[in-house]
Amino acid sequence: MMNQIKIGAFISERRKAKGWTQSQLAEKLEITDKAISKWETGRSMPDLSLFLPLCTLLDVTLNELFAGECIAEEKWKERADEVLMDVITNWLGHDNREKVHSRESKENDTPPENVLEVENVSKRYENVSTGHETKNNSVLAVNDVSFQIPHGSFVGIMGASGSGKTTLLNLVATIDKPTNGTIRISGQNIVDIPDEAAAEFRRRHLGFVFQEYNLLETLTIYENIALALTIKEVSKESIRPTIQSLSEKLDISAILDKFPYDVSGGQRQRCACARAIVVNPDIILADEPTGALDSHAARQLLNTLAMLCREYGATILMVTHDVMAASYCDRILFMKDGEIKTSLNREQESKQTFFADILKKIEWIEGESHDVLEVVNP
Repeated sequence: MMNQIKIGAFISERRKAKGWTQSQLAEKLEITDKAISKWETGRSMPDLSLFLPLCTLLDVTLNELFAGECIAEEKWKERADEVLMDVITNWLGHDNREKVHSRESKENDTPPENVLEVENVSKRYENVSTGHETKNNSVLAVNDVSFQIPHGSFVGIMGASGSGKTTLLNLVATIDKPTNGTIRISGQNIVDIPDEAAAEFRRRHLGFVFQEYNLLETLTIYENIALALTIKEVSKESIRPTIQSLSEKLDISAILDKFPYDVSGGQRQRCACARAIVVNPDIILADEPTGALDSHAARQLLNTLAMLCREYGATILMVTHDVMAASYCDRILFMKDGEIKTSLNREQESKQTFFADILKKIEWIEGESHDVLEVVNP
């Protein structure tokens, strides 16, 4: 299995060979010194978006980074295959060729209706502030984007920082309005919703799962979930049995009487999932939901999201930069420079194969060659 401590020591070794301090490497990657320290002591791994620039700076390949050592040329092919499977298994665990529920319908079944339809959507920001001045500049954050999400699908949006994925999510969430285009949720054009009615629409039609949980610390886990039902005016008699049933599915029934600060990050995030799904929203919007979780809690959360689609018919749109998280989706939309450059459907593939396909697609979008991606041949 991939050795995180060994990888950290290798990063440290290559950094020192360059004559750089941790601060200098952090500055080149535009991250904090603390992040570099965590890598080099084996406490964490670089984010996906940093793998390629880190390899370029350290003059190593992705194979060598994941192996935690330089690889001799004569052993290149053998070690490359071994490293790739180590990476995938380390992040995803072992996975049989499981069927994706949204692809299981028979040929004669009626295709599911689209919950979300985005048509020719653009978002331009005018008078962009630069430094201490506001100049008459404009930035096209989202550029003529179109896609559809069928009912019961788990769709991810991937892209580097600044690619437009969060802006796009905010447009779907009615937090922002597009400059051009149409966004329909369950047939309703949300672009036409007045600002004063947007909050009510969000409460009744959308569910949210954020990176930082957004739970009320003064309420118990039960009360956080119940609040969503109360706001939607669900009858008092229905609230407790509804929460009890859902909490058992999400494995949080034992912590319902605890406060958010008394439970783990993974449990808080599953509470956020319960709060999102309990009101039966048209679509759940997840913004980097695994960003604050360790790998074990992240896998639990992703299994929870997949279960919500499979057993509750939930429709989920998730923004992520994490290949592990993306591999749980039915479909991935890849954004760059405000545009959807391509998409990838999982079909009947296992998570491991889909993970490898995502890596290949990222390489194609970036237009760079990195050996660990070249050997992928599912």
